[in-house]
Amino acid sequence: MRSWRQLSLAHGAPAALLALGGPALSNFKGTEDRGKYQRPRALACDPLPPPAERRGSRQQFEAIRSFRQKLEQKKLPLIGIGVQMTDITSTDALADCSDFLWYDMEHCPFSPEVLKWHIIAAHGKGCPAIVRVPGPNRVDGVGLPWGMFIKHALDSNADGIAVPQVRTAADVRSIVADCRYPTGGQRRPPFDRAQPSTMQEPNRFSRGFGPTTPMNYGRIPLSDYLEEADRNIFVCVMIETVEALENIDEICSVPGLDCVILGANDLSGALGVPYQGESEETMGAVDKIITAAQKHGKYIFFSTRYPQAAKQMIAKGVQIVHIGHDVLAAVSYQEALVSDLKAAC
Repeated sequence: MRSWRQLSLAHGAPAALLALGGPALSNFKGTEDRGKYQRPRALACDPLPPPAERRGSRQQFEAIRSFRQKLEQKKLPLIGIGVQMTDITSTDALADCSDFLWYDMEHCPFSPEVLKWHIIAAHGKGCPAIVRVPGPNRVDGVGLPWGMFIKHALDSNADGIAVPQVRTAADVRSIVADCRYPTGGQRRPPFDRAQPSTMQEPNRFSRGFGPTTPMNYGRIPLSDYLEEADRNIFVCVMIETVEALENIDEICSVPGLDCVILGANDLSGALGVPYQGESEETMGAVDKIITAAQKHGKYIFFSTRYPQAAKQMIAKGVQIVHIGHDVLAAVSYQEALVSDLKAAC
């Protein structure tokens, strides 16, 4: 192949361009036709739509709006599966058969960036992501440990937050505050009310601002984003301590809380009958939680690996069920498959 310099010397620059090819140069016939060259007509193309109208901006709250709409229209129960594998193929594969996906940061070692990648894949399939953040086994003093984890999950674009091991309505009010942006200033009604300082109102809305991904990298207008983020975030707490059970009516009355989750395993342990989900003590506690949630208009969520337990709780009024997870599904399928094939030999 001849070099650019060789072509230029042999044919003149325009002819060299022709020799290299390309439709934009098809009017060149040689150096004698330089004056006759006509610029080709520009190709017709659509301009970029406004940033707020692009696919990434339009889909930002699409999944959680659909989730909430199903709840409001009583298209129940909503069934989701847990994701424990770090490979986002798991999310991509399971999103199309799930009403939501559950990411367990309390018991699984997801890093913040892995969580973010999973949520990107979930939203690509229109599936909402609910993240259980780490929580303490005990809370001593006034330090509440979940705020940092809530911030990481929301800035990774989580649609819902679940906080374990709560004990009081004050705990829940702090969680609601961590999930919503401060009001006042130039925000639109009803978010235009100025807030007092945290010294006057410790649980005022106080979500920190850093939503690079949730704002579609700056493409969603600030006022629109703030309003939709505060309206759509799905806030859940897990009832799995004796203190939470004692305070259940006050907990369920907290504004901004959407859902209570029956943490049957840890609750049974707290009640002195560990892992006895069918015990009189556990079922009595479950009935008390369901009654309080229904009284205050909160959704009820149950997590299990057992289909029969899920059916039992749905019959009691549970609207949202997280059942199993990706690793368990793979193991259960393969165990059954191998056992069946070996039994046939």
